[in-house]
Amino acid sequence: MCKADIFNEIIQVVSRETEIAPKVILSGSKEAEVVDARYLLVYFLFKEGFYPSQIASLVGKTKRAVNYMLSNFSSRVRCGKMMGIYRERIGNELGKN
Repeated sequence: MCKADIFNEIIQVVSRETEIAPKVILSGSKEAEVVDARYLLVYFLFKEGFYPSQIASLVGKTKRAVNYMLSNFSSRVRCGKMMGIYRERIGNELGKN
């Protein structure tokens, strides 16, 4: 599977679970639900083996922003019950848990 296919699969699963359109996930929206979906997307891309610089270009963020999301992911999960639920469900669907 090529990188584009992996990216498309992950963003579709994140979109389906969070009920947020891929276009909105990739937007600059700062609504909590959208930011959560973006964190999930970055997390699962990283788990799939993408480098932060690759993720940054795919999601339209800086490498620094991607590294920030990755380093603060677990804290975001602890603070939001739905993030934990989404992480588990998306991980199960992708076979990455």
